[in-house]
Amino acid sequence: MCISYYQWTPFILLGMAIFFLVPKFLWHTFSRRTGLNIRQLVHTIKEKSDGVDYVKHSMKRYLDQMNQLHRTNCCGIRCNNFYLGYTLTYFIIKFLYMINTIVQFFLLNAFLSFQYTGYGVETLNQLFNGHDWFESPRFPRVTMCDFMIRHLGSNQHWYSIQCNLPINMYNEKIFLGVWIWLIVLTILNMISTISWIISLSTGRQLATTRKYLRIGEIESSEIETTKLQRLNDERDFLEYMHFDAFLIFKIIAHNTDEISAGQIIEYLYRNLNHHVEII
Repeated sequence: MCISYYQWTPFILLGMAIFFLVPKFLWHTFSRRTGLNIRQLVHTIKEKSDGVDYVKHSMKRYLDQMNQLHRTNCCGIRCNNFYLGYTLTYFIIKFLYMINTIVQFFLLNAFLSFQYTGYGVETLNQLFNGHDWFESPRFPRVTMCDFMIRHLGSNQHWYSIQCNLPINMYNEKIFLGVWIWLIVLTILNMISTISWIISLSTGRQLATTRKYLRIGEIESSEIETTKLQRLNDERDFLEYMHFDAFLIFKIIAHNTDEISAGQIIEYLYRNLNHHVEII
């Protein structure tokens, strides 16, 4: 293990931070090119008094255009009869976040020249078992240093003495924290991805639609239809929305408030225009 590697700790952490920003940059880049800038829509709702009205009409125009042209954009590419552009891009970014945390384990394995994936387990095991984890074989505090002393003439003498490496006290704590943080991020990314997949199932979409329709003050008494007809209307609404628009709505709802989200879903439901065709 090369001790001089540890002088590069700040640069390692900076590189890791940059890798975490890459998926975010890709998401914002592609989402701006696929018809609706979700980040701008969320900002408009938060910052402007008429932001909800702007978002309602923007989503309505997007949905009508998508259903008229029978296509959407996937990563900036127009795809006919394909309504998963946003959804596919979003889950690709989610997958990149998971790959990022996993790959960084292996990169640190190669850079630190020891089995970094098991480092946190070994260290925490020593700590919980009452062992002295401050004497880590991964980050030695004492080692033998070779140096040369030149004497008069061409005489060169090599000496080996014991050296202290206090910087390893800090490196040990830093890389243990990084190990724990990578594990936590990997688990959270997996949970988040599974949660989003479940939320986009037909049953969850129906439940979410009903929830926000109640918030938007559309009650069954206002619409004189049977339960079967209401269910058919809701299914027509989901067919009109497709996965993409529903994903956009969910992201907006997560980043704003339920009242605004309820107003958006109410407007889209009242103005359902599923059977729009180009003449």
